[in-house]
Amino acid sequence: MSSDKKTEQKPPLEETASDMEPASISETESEEHSESRKQSYKPLIFLFFITLLTAGYVFSPQQLKSDLLDSLNAFLQAEKEVTFKTPEPTTPPAAGSVPQTTRLEAAIEIEQPEPPQIVTASSDEVNRMLDAMAELQNELKSVRQEQQTIQETHLSLQKMHLRTRLHWITNRANHLPQLKLAWEEIALMPSFSRSEHETAQKMLTLAQERLQEMRNWQQSLQSHADSLTTPEHKNIIPEYGVPWLSWIRDYFSIKAAPSTEQQQDEQLRQQLLNTSRNIELEQWPGGNSWQQLRATLQLRLTKASEGSTEAIDLGLPESFDPLKADIEQLRQTAATWLEELS
Repeated sequence: MSSDKKTEQKPPLEETASDMEPASISETESEEHSESRKQSYKPLIFLFFITLLTAGYVFSPQQLKSDLLDSLNAFLQAEKEVTFKTPEPTTPPAAGSVPQTTRLEAAIEIEQPEPPQIVTASSDEVNRMLDAMAELQNELKSVRQEQQTIQETHLSLQKMHLRTRLHWITNRANHLPQLKLAWEEIALMPSFSRSEHETAQKMLTLAQERLQEMRNWQQSLQSHADSLTTPEHKNIIPEYGVPWLSWIRDYFSIKAAPSTEQQQDEQLRQQLLNTSRNIELEQWPGGNSWQQLRATLQLRLTKASEGSTEAIDLGLPESFDPLKADIEQLRQTAATWLEELS
């Protein structure tokens, strides 16, 4: 009985297996049918797209036509690649093999650059850096202090030099040539303000102009004095061939006395030379004596050139008062500047 029951139970199992095989076949056929339907729709879609592109090409402007042609060529190329591409057989991955995606990810991970490493300094290194920075700041501060000290020393020396030159100008023992040199040195000092530099330059220009005028007057006085040179008279004792008589002749020289006119010319000559020396030392001739000297010189030159009709220019001033006033202005400006410094 047991054997009969076992034989009776086997057929149902065979029927179940046979029933499963048609079901799997039907599912496969349905999938192939749906795939074939999709493949049958592709030519229709392609024809519709071609029709649409043709209509757009006909009724579109020139620029759009070129764009449509490019799109059509791209679509045809894509369809050609899809149509003629042979599917590659897919093989299940073998046991222990690495999937392609995993290999690609690994390659990407390998090619990625390493992140920048953040260097951390210890507290000792930070303290050393801070100490070095503090030391540099102290050195920079000391350098600035030294520069400031040097600048202050330079300014003090320049101010002392300025006081020396201003005292030199106010000293009556110094005259116009020395005043001109002093103002020239003051005008070259660089630490002045704009107004101080203009004042120094103005005084320098005034001193140069007045010194040039004084030189021209001295040259005129010297020229007139040279024109009044008196002739030298010879000894009236005759010469002898005897030596002791020649010695007596030379020892007791007897010359003719100069005439009154020659004496006047010599006196006028000496007055002109003395005046030329005295005006440089600021020893000015008096107003009356200077006018008398000019008149005498004018009369003498007029008499010497009797045949000339041109007016004689002496090249001398009517008075020395303007020159004396300008020299006094040079000294007064220096005195005012000294008061401002003190």
